[in-house]
Amino acid sequence: MGLGMAGNLARLLKSQQAPASLARKELFVYNRTASKAQPLTSHPDLSIQLAASPAEVAASCSIMCLMLADDVACDSMLQQLQQCDLQGKVIVNHSTNTPEFAMAAVAQLRGKGCEYIAAPVWGRPDAAAAARLIVVPAGPAEAVARVQPFLAAHGRLLPTQDAAHKANAMKLIGNFTLFGFVETMCEALTLADKNSIPREDMLAFVDAFFPAPSIQGYARRIASESLDAGAGFTVDLALKDVRYMRQLAEMSRCPLRVADLVFNSLLAASANGYGLKDVGAMFLTSQQAAGILPPGKHLDEEQEERS
Repeated sequence: MGLGMAGNLARLLKSQQAPASLARKELFVYNRTASKAQPLTSHPDLSIQLAASPAEVAASCSIMCLMLADDVACDSMLQQLQQCDLQGKVIVNHSTNTPEFAMAAVAQLRGKGCEYIAAPVWGRPDAAAAARLIVVPAGPAEAVARVQPFLAAHGRLLPTQDAAHKANAMKLIGNFTLFGFVETMCEALTLADKNSIPREDMLAFVDAFFPAPSIQGYARRIASESLDAGAGFTVDLALKDVRYMRQLAEMSRCPLRVADLVFNSLLAASANGYGLKDVGAMFLTSQQAAGILPPGKHLDEEQEERS
């Protein structure tokens, strides 16, 4: 969890909107690389304490929030937390997981007297900092109600699902939709380049037909070739998500032809050294396939030659 989401929680705990039982309580954070938590704990306007271990978090907090890379990382954290007394506590997982992970987590934590809420989010770090994330919560109604103020602190809540694994399925389906747009935009801008249509004119088309900040943001990053991910969504993380959605598709006996196409575009981008670039680096594969960018040549090299 980055500064945006952690800051939202810290500000809520200091505000009058905090649940009475948690008002004026402190926020504890843990990261296995302590230096990564430093921007949180050193922030002058936030009261955030660094925990030395997951056990310290479990001992100090009644509500614990996770934001990790994948099923493996989340499972490792849950195994550590299950060594602690979790009776009466709630674990909220904002990560992008498989539905199978959520079902296993619910079963494991139920035996510890702990409720599990899946609440994956959509949005980049700037959206998190502005409390404009989109959250899909899922789990037992009473537990979701208990953590609702903390979920709402991050932005807009979609309808609550009645089982944790449904939120994870919905997140994967949502990402499938977004990645499909990114693939389409990469190909559309490449076709526009081949026909001498200015990219700004294509962006005007996007603004007219898809007036949504996330869609417009992706289109502009691709058109400007602004592919540094920063703290945003990388090609390699997107590959993980597409693997998860293809697993879901196979289990559901539901072909996802677009996901297969996106997977290959992401894989090609990663193979060309763009694994840590923004997911919009799929533009690279479109440009190469169209002969605009020679195979094996990176976009930043092409930009240097143009300048």
